[in-house]
Amino acid sequence: MCDPLTAALVEPVQPVDDSAWRDALHVAKATLAGLAVRGAGARTFRVTEHEVRAALGRPGAMTEERPFEWSARTARRALGLAAVRTLAAGEARAPAEAVRHRLAETVRGVRDGSPGVSPLDRWVTGLGPAGRALVAAESVTWATRLWCALDWTALGAPGTPPLIGRDRWWDSPHSALLALRGRADVRTDRANLVVLSGPRRASVRSELALVALVDALRAHDRATPARMVGWWPDSGHQIRVEPHPAVLTLAGDAITLVLAGGAAPSRSAA
Repeated sequence: MCDPLTAALVEPVQPVDDSAWRDALHVAKATLAGLAVRGAGARTFRVTEHEVRAALGRPGAMTEERPFEWSARTARRALGLAAVRTLAAGEARAPAEAVRHRLAETVRGVRDGSPGVSPLDRWVTGLGPAGRALVAAESVTWATRLWCALDWTALGAPGTPPLIGRDRWWDSPHSALLALRGRADVRTDRANLVVLSGPRRASVRSELALVALVDALRAHDRATPARMVGWWPDSGHQIRVEPHPAVLTLAGDAITLVLAGGAAPSRSAA
């Protein structure tokens, strides 16, 4: 018997009306094409769940955001996901060990001039011992919550393990200025899990709908739509968004609102 969160990722998804899904996707594509053309000459818009949350939240929130900068809080997801991948591969026995492994790789990569070094790697390497310890503590907490929340043996069939922390981007074919991100922390063949933070909010369905839309746009009408699962580790609360044509409409409406408000560049780097 699976725990409720694991069950949400493995339970069969109710059949979707293929014709209605295709029609809704066609409308969403037309909406995005119109937005891309009307935005010609503007700056780049990278629409993520952060922009959706801000646009549907406080009035003026889109213009109050500060430029993105690395901190223990903004780095914890990327490092935590790397740690969970290490745990799932059997290369570490505990989240703390997995995070130490990831940080050691980071320092080694920067020191050796590895071509795969990221801005996060450079930032972490430049920290002093106290700063790096704080980053490690935040990342261990994040990884521990996700690792201990799921029955990993129940996720995925043999040979098809879940994808951990593979965000997906869709670039508009009508304008290089417009791109959408679908952020998910664990993906199975039936569902996408998104780890949430902050208060429970009305915008969360639109945030999860964005993930569904990006998947649908990238699938070119062929893939079976997946369930979206949002989970707050602080409270254990979860929310499910089943694949339905209305979800694509919800995402399109949210993106329209974001671009109408003049979205600030995305602050989410992970």
